Amino acid sequence: MTTEDERIEHIFQDFAKVSGALLVKSLKRTRSFAEAVDDYCRLEAEFVARMGDSEFGVLETRRRIAEDIIRLTESKHPPFQTCRDAWNARVLLGFTDIDIECRMTWFFAECCRYDENPEEGLAVLEPLLVKLERGLEEARATQDFTDFYEYHLERLRELRDELLAQRRGEQIPGNRTRRIDEADQTP
Repeated sequence: MTTEDERIEHIFQDFAKVSGALLVKSLKRTRSFAEAVDDYCRLEAEFVARMGDSEFGVLETRRRIAEDIIRLTESKHPPFQTCRDAWNARVLLGFTDIDIECRMTWFFAECCRYDENPEEGLAVLEPLLVKLERGLEEARATQDFTDFYEYHLERLRELRDELLAQRRGEQIPGNRTRRIDEADQTP
């Protein structure tokens, strides 16, 4: 490992500590989504500057910030357009691997489910399910591990089924939606 690689690795270690603490802080009920995004924007500016000329370091910093913001959209429930914008920003940065693609797609599709926007959720889920099914077939053919594919397929198929039920106008027992939450807040 070169000195530059070691420097970047050290910065990523610092980033992981700070961003992990920020995620915990941001998930608190007392913190708004907007406050969390402001904190993440400052964090991104700081660590992008620390990365200097490392294109990889800058891109990975931006990806990780975008991933945390997507996580927050699923738990904080900002307006749907905000979720869509966060998703589109993350997609533009590209996915480093299929695991991150699965997790980020799940978060966005869950936002779609919460906001009763099944078409948009299905539009991102269905191509990923095809990709995972193809990966599962290839893993079986080469007698490789299939756990990864089976795990993600199960979770994402369940979410797809919920979105399909929403499309048909069915209510899923136990699932909160923005409409239900807003009705519960009406005096």
